[in-house]
Amino acid sequence: MFQRPCIHIVVFLVCAGAFQGRADEALTCVSPDGQNVVSLKLVDGAPRYDVIYAGKAVIRDSALGLNLDDKPFGAFEIVGTQAGAVDTSWKPVVGERDIVRDCYNHLTIRLQERAEPKRRLHIEFRAYDEGVAFRYVLPEQPALDGATASSEATEFHFASDLGAYPIPWTEAHYSETPTPIRECKSALIPLTIELGDGAMASLIEAHVANQPPCRLKQKDERTLRPEFRKGKLTLATPAALTWRGLILAPNVAGLIERRTLVENLNPPCAIDDTSWIKPGIFIDNCGPIETENLKRNMDFAAEHHLGYVHIDWSWYGTERKWSEEAIAHFKEHMPESTRKRLEGQDWIRNTHGNPMTVASGYVPYLQFQTRFYGSLSHIDLDLPEVIRYGRSKGVGLSLYVNGGTLKPYGDHDVDLVFRTLASWGVAALKPGFVACDSQDDVQWLRRLVAIAAKHKLVLNIHDGYIADGMRRTYPNLLTQEGGGGRETNPPVTHELMLPFTRHLVGAHDHTPTLYSGQDGRTKLFELAQLVVYHGARQSVRDAYSSRNRFGAEMEFFERVPTVWDDVRVLKAEPGDCVVIARRSGLRWFIGGMNDEDARQVELPLDFLDGQVPCRVTIFSDVKGSRDAHRQVIRATGADILYITMEPRGGCALLIEPVTTP
Repeated sequence: MFQRPCIHIVVFLVCAGAFQGRADEALTCVSPDGQNVVSLKLVDGAPRYDVIYAGKAVIRDSALGLNLDDKPFGAFEIVGTQAGAVDTSWKPVVGERDIVRDCYNHLTIRLQERAEPKRRLHIEFRAYDEGVAFRYVLPEQPALDGATASSEATEFHFASDLGAYPIPWTEAHYSETPTPIRECKSALIPLTIELGDGAMASLIEAHVANQPPCRLKQKDERTLRPEFRKGKLTLATPAALTWRGLILAPNVAGLIERRTLVENLNPPCAIDDTSWIKPGIFIDNCGPIETENLKRNMDFAAEHHLGYVHIDWSWYGTERKWSEEAIAHFKEHMPESTRKRLEGQDWIRNTHGNPMTVASGYVPYLQFQTRFYGSLSHIDLDLPEVIRYGRSKGVGLSLYVNGGTLKPYGDHDVDLVFRTLASWGVAALKPGFVACDSQDDVQWLRRLVAIAAKHKLVLNIHDGYIADGMRRTYPNLLTQEGGGGRETNPPVTHELMLPFTRHLVGAHDHTPTLYSGQDGRTKLFELAQLVVYHGARQSVRDAYSSRNRFGAEMEFFERVPTVWDDVRVLKAEPGDCVVIARRSGLRWFIGGMNDEDARQVELPLDFLDGQVPCRVTIFSDVKGSRDAHRQVIRATGADILYITMEPRGGCALLIEPVTTP
C-alpha cells in the first residue's frame, strides 16, 4: 500500500517561455495559468521584487538578499539567467492526495558583485498555479565560506494595508478578526492575509534545512521582514537556503486546496523502502503506567481498530537528567504528601533521564518547579511484554522521549537511543521539547528524523517545531505540534481558524479529546477534527476513559483513516464554520465544525461520481444535547444535503458506493 513516491511525468525546458523581459527591464516569472507573476529588477545594484496575483499587486518594490555581518554585499549586476518549466507528479506515502502534481515555471537570476571580491548570489523563483516562491542559492565560493549573516534583507512590502491573522508565539490562539498589516509587530509563519474581493494569501516558508527558521517583524507600516528566531546564519557553499513564498487563492477554501505548494518545495522522498511506515490513530494510555493496565489499553485499541497506544512522560523516569541541586531542591520543598509516598522508595534512581532504561517505582515531574512537586507517576512496567502483547493484537507502541536528553542537548546519542528502542520493538516515538530555533537546531532536527527512518521509527515531533514540508522527504514524520492544541484550552474560534492558518504548512498534532465536552463542544465537533485536521498520526487523548460515553458516532471513529486520496472544502468561514470532505479509496468522509451559533449548512454532493448511488451515513447533533444521531440515506452526486449543527456542534458523514463491501 505504501510505496516510495515516484515521478510520473517530467518536462524540462531551459530558456523556454517561462520568463519575460530584456536585460534593462524587470525579469519576470509567470505561473502556468498566468495568474501569478513574480518579477525582479536591480535598483542601484540592489535586487527588488514584485508579486502580482490575478492582475492585482500583492507585494511591491521589496528588497531581497542577505545581510552579511563582516563585509556586506556590494552592488550587484546580473551575469546570467536560466529559465524553464517543470511538470511532474509524485505519490505521497502519507498525505492528503494520492497524486500531487508539481507544475511550475522557474527563473534563476545569477547576481555578482560589481567590485571585488565579486561574490555571487543566485535568486531562484518559482511560479505555480498555487502561488509563488523564491530562495537564495549560494554557488561554491571560498569568499563566503564561514561568513555569517545576522538577518536577511528580504522584505514583504504589501501594496496596501491588508488584513492578516497573526499569532506571536507557537501556542497562541488565532482571532477570527483580521489585524491590519500595519499593526502586525511580530508574527509567526505562516501568516494568512486577506487580499480583498475574497482572495487570500498565506505567507509560508518551506524546506527549512540550512538556516534558522524565521518570524516576521514589522519594518514599517506595510512591510514585514523575516527575522531569525535564534542566532545567526553561518554560510557554507554551495548551499540552497529556505524557500519563502505565498500561497495565492481566489477564496479561503482555495488556501486549503492549494497547500501542496509547501511539500512541492521540498526534495523527493529519501527513504527507499517505505512499506514499514504505518499511519493511524494513536490513543494516549489511560490510567497507571503498569503492565496489566497497558494491556487493557491495547485490548481497547484492537477492539476499535486503532493503530497505536502511546505512553507519555515518566516511563523512563524524569524527562531530563536532574542535577544534584535539583534533587536537593526537591527534597527540601516537596509537600508532606509527596514525602510520605516516597518514604523508603529509591526514587532518585529515576532521575537520570535515560530513555534506554525503564523506570521502576515513583517518578517526580519537573525539577525546580515546586507547583509540580505533588505530581508523581508510578511505573510498574514489563515493557517487552507490553510490546509483545500489542503485536499479538496488531497494535503498535509509541513512546515519548524528551529532545533535551539527546546529544548535543543532553547526554545520550540519538542513533544509539533510537537503535535501542527499535530493537525493543517500539514502532513510534514522540520527541518533545525539541530544539528548533537556530541553524544548528534545524540541522540536528533533520538528522533526528533521518536517523529515525534508518531505524524504521515513525515520529510525532512536539512543541515548537512548525511544519515546513519535510514530510515529503521523510514521510516517517507523521505529524508535529508547533501550534496551540487542545492542551492549551483554546476557544472554539481558534479551532475554526487552524485549517486556514497553521495547517496550511503541514499537519498539526492537535491532540483532541473527543469526549471532553469543553465549553459545550458536542461529540461531533470533536470527532470532526479527525477529518478537518489532516495528519497521518491522529493523537486522541482520553479515548479509553471515555468508553462509557460512546454512542452511535463510534462507528465513524472506528472507520476514519488518517491518510487520504483527495480533499474538497465544502464550507469555509474562518472562525465560524468549516466543512471538509476527504476521500480514501472509494469512500468519502466529511467532517464539519461549528461556532457558538446554530446553523444549517448546504452540502452539494457534486464531488461524487455522477449518478452512482451511494450509501450516506450521517451523524448529526441531537438538538439541545452533546450526543449524536445516526441515519442512513441513499444519494448521488446530483443531490444536496442540508445538515444542522448545534452551537459548538458538528457533523460527520461517511459516503460509499452502494456496492462497496
